[in-house]
Amino acid sequence: MRKEKLYIIFLLMISLAISSLSYAFYLNEKTYQFILNQDDYEVEISLLFNQIEHDMTSVHFDIDKRAYEINLFDSDAENYIENINLILNIDVPVASRMRFKIKESYELTRYYQNQEQTVLKEIIYMTEKEEPHFPFSLLKKGDFQNYFLHTDGFYYINDVIDVNQTYHVDLIHSGISYPVRNNSLYYETCYLYLSFEIEFLQANRVSQVWEIDPGLFIGS
Repeated sequence: MRKEKLYIIFLLMISLAISSLSYAFYLNEKTYQFILNQDDYEVEISLLFNQIEHDMTSVHFDIDKRAYEINLFDSDAENYIENINLILNIDVPVASRMRFKIKESYELTRYYQNQEQTVLKEIIYMTEKEEPHFPFSLLKKGDFQNYFLHTDGFYYINDVIDVNQTYHVDLIHSGISYPVRNNSLYYETCYLYLSFEIEFLQANRVSQVWEIDPGLFIGS
């Protein structure tokens, strides 16, 4: 994993040197501090279940899927969806814009009783959900909701993130369960596999690099 991270950083630094941009990209880690084009971006990502932090060393992180495993059916489980909270604390070196993606995969497993073929797995898809949920998601939005969904699949934060202050984003807070069945023929389990991307860009380069109209931002 360390080689992979260093490779990504190396490519980013080459890109930044060519284009003279301040740009940073983050995946499922807890705390980051990258030096890009002489600028420091620092992001602390806290994923919690019942206010206890979990990172990539957690038993609830699936290494193969590179995603957090969230229980959707057992209210007694530590990683039950109602227990989840995702919080970001951000410090930027220059006035910046931020965008993010939340990636979700829902997996239902059916265990048959007294049969040779005992397991059936399938990916399930959510119907469209109303506020305060994310669209097509069982996850509920946190207190921070100052963002909009663009056609490129990214959520864009309306604020310009200023320097010399920590920007606090309560992104996900709780969620709802998925109904599973348990009878004499079989029983089911259901899990959400959650990962996310976060990107930053120097505020005055949004049009050029992200190819988004600055006029879409409220108050811009």
